[in-house]
Amino acid sequence: MPPLLLIQPPAGGRISGGYLYNARMAEHGLWQLRDVPPEQLPTLHTQLPAEQPLLLDSIWLTEAHAPAFDRLSAGGRTLGVMLHSLPSLITAAESGRAAPSGPSAFERERLERLGLVLVPGRHYADLLAGCRTRIVIAEPGIDDGWRAAPRHRQGPCRLVSVGAATPRKGFLDVAEVLRELDPADYEWRVLGSLDVDREYAGELARRTASLPGVQLLGQQPPAEVQRLVRSSDVLVMPSYDENQPLVLVEAMAASVPSVAYAAGAARHMLAHGREGFITEIGDRPALALALRRLLEQEDLRLAMANACWERQASIPSWPQAVARARALLTS
Repeated sequence: MPPLLLIQPPAGGRISGGYLYNARMAEHGLWQLRDVPPEQLPTLHTQLPAEQPLLLDSIWLTEAHAPAFDRLSAGGRTLGVMLHSLPSLITAAESGRAAPSGPSAFERERLERLGLVLVPGRHYADLLAGCRTRIVIAEPGIDDGWRAAPRHRQGPCRLVSVGAATPRKGFLDVAEVLRELDPADYEWRVLGSLDVDREYAGELARRTASLPGVQLLGQQPPAEVQRLVRSSDVLVMPSYDENQPLVLVEAMAASVPSVAYAAGAARHMLAHGREGFITEIGDRPALALALRRLLEQEDLRLAMANACWERQASIPSWPQAVARARALLTS
């Protein structure tokens, strides 16, 4: 049988946790990876042998692409989805609406037609409880270059956030909170595209223009993201929607405690008060309190960094993650 093939749309230069996950799993042999432009998806079934097992990235899980799913699954082909996120949840978060509590009726119906759904953590497995398809949890690994022992802070507290500047990532909440804090106490670097939603990015730039310690650095290559996060003191992740955020795992491996909204799996990935603070989505006063405590109490921040270092020993490398996922898929 041909090897498993994962189909994703071209990233167009954008770097995200989902694209990095797909690439790392491919590099270590879990699947082959192919970029397919959206206009080519409807005819993809004519280019592949019927016995070719396929995974489609969940970005395709929309009504517009439903006919392509049907054509690809015709003839008994094994067809599944690599579920990084649900399009309905992304749409709600980006438009400022409350996120639904689960998949839309369309998404659930389409997922139940599939032979396999891969998820990178327990969050979506729980969200899809009762779904009539096989769900396999294929947790991510990390590059070992992320691992770094705790260290004392030097100078202002270096805050870092990673992600494209869009409403879903909640960076304007941080901008408002930082206005309440002493600018001499912190630096905040935002690593992520400023072109995905230029209106939101522009508003973020306007609201932080008077804060001397804020740097909107735009999208950075993975090696530079790793360097900048490892040299930071606190990861700030105020996302309104997440699944299994890879950067949270990577920051923990770098002994960088986190302050995050309880989006997706974040509530369960961090032990609140031990490896960081989890606050309810959109609760700016709680976000401000958590950041103030870490800015003002270096002993607390260092204790959390040490707790992260203890946890990192259980975080697999990418080869280990691939070996675990392969065992689950072949069982």
